[in-house]
Amino acid sequence: MRSRRVSLLVSGLVAVAALVACSTEAGSPSPEKPDGNEPKIAITPDNDADDVSPVKPIDVKVSGGELDDVSMTNEAGKEIAGELAEDKASWHSTEPLGYGKNYKVKASASGKGGKSTSESSFTTLQPDQTAFPSFYPPPGKPATVGVGQPIAVIFDKAPSDKKAAEKALKVTTTPQTEGGWFWWDDRTLHFRPHNYWKPGTKVKVDANIYGVDLGGGVYGETDRSLNLAIGPAKIATVDDKTHQMIVTVNGKQVKKFPVSMGRGGNVKGEKGKNISLVTPSGTYVAQEKYKVKRMTSDSYGLPSDASLGYDEKIPFAVRISNGGIFVHAAPWSVADQGRRNVSHGCVNLSPSAGLWFYQNFGYGDIITIKGTGKSLEPTDGFGDWNIPWDKWLEGSALN
Repeated sequence: MRSRRVSLLVSGLVAVAALVACSTEAGSPSPEKPDGNEPKIAITPDNDADDVSPVKPIDVKVSGGELDDVSMTNEAGKEIAGELAEDKASWHSTEPLGYGKNYKVKASASGKGGKSTSESSFTTLQPDQTAFPSFYPPPGKPATVGVGQPIAVIFDKAPSDKKAAEKALKVTTTPQTEGGWFWWDDRTLHFRPHNYWKPGTKVKVDANIYGVDLGGGVYGETDRSLNLAIGPAKIATVDDKTHQMIVTVNGKQVKKFPVSMGRGGNVKGEKGKNISLVTPSGTYVAQEKYKVKRMTSDSYGLPSDASLGYDEKIPFAVRISNGGIFVHAAPWSVADQGRRNVSHGCVNLSPSAGLWFYQNFGYGDIITIKGTGKSLEPTDGFGDWNIPWDKWLEGSALN
C-alpha cells in the first residue's frame, strides 16, 4: 500500500513539472538583463569639476544610440538653453553661465542595446577680480561722429594679458575699413582707421570680454557693444601765417574766419613751472563743447591773479585738447583776429564765427593747425592722427 502511495506522489510531481514547463513556453519571456551594449553618454565637464569656464559650451555626447532628453539647470532650478544636434548624437549649451555658480546636467538616451541615463554637476570659476570696459564716445552720446573720431576702450583695471584683451575686441565696419588698435596706456587702447573715416560708414565695436582671462586673476566682467555712424567730413584748417581758418565740408569750402592763437613765448607758473603760450601745430579732434565754459589759468599752473592769469566764463567753447586748448568766441580779441596772436593758446573767433563753429562742430570733427613752430603731443587729447601709421600698428599688443 505504501509503495502505491509513493508511486502516485512521484507521478503527481512529474505532472506538475510538465505543466510548469508548458506554461513557461507559452507565456512572456523573462526580463532581459543589460548586455553591456546600452548607449554610452559622455558629459563634459566631468562630474564635480570646478573652475569651469562660463563661456565654453557644455557638451553632451552619446555613442550607440540617440539622446532622448538633456536638461541643464542652475542653482535656482532655471533651465539653461541648449541645442540638440539633428542626428541626436550630441547637445551643447547655447548661453553663457555665471561666475562661481553650480550647474547640473541630466541626460537620457536609447538604442538597440537599451536605455541609459547620466548626470553631472560642476562649478564655474570665480575670478579674483573683474574688469569693466567703458567706451569713448559713450554709447548713444552721440550716435553720429566726425571722420576723425578714434574709438577708445578703457578698462577699469589694467589687463596684464594685453593680447587676450585685444583679441576680445572686434570692430565691424560698413563699408570695410582698414584700421588698428593702439595701447594708449595700461588700461586704454584706441582704434582708428588708416585714413579718416569715410562719411556714412557704420561702425560696431564689440568688447566680448566676459569669461576671458585677462591675466593676474582678472576676468572680463561683461560683454558690451558700441554703435556709431560717421557723419560728414568737417575739417577746419588754421594757418598761423595767414591767421585764417578755412572750413570744408566733404571737401568743399564753406567758411573762412579770421583767428588769433597763442601769443608765443613762455611764462613762469607755480613752483617755477615753465608754461608755453604757443598753440601747437598738429591734427586735433573735437572732444566736447560748452555754451559757456568757465576757464581759469589755475588749471595749468598759472595763478589767476598773475599778470597774465585769468578766470573767465567763455562763450561757445569747443574743446580740442586735454591740455586746455579750445576753439571759442573771443569778443575781446576781434581787433587782433586775422592779424596777430594774443591768446594763451586757444583759437579765438569772433562771436558770430564762434557761434557757427559751436553749432556745427562736435565729436570727431577735425581741426588742423599748422605753422606755429611747436608740435602737438599725440597723447594730448585725441592726437591719434599725429602718429604715423607704421608706428600706430606697432602699438598693438598683437604685432
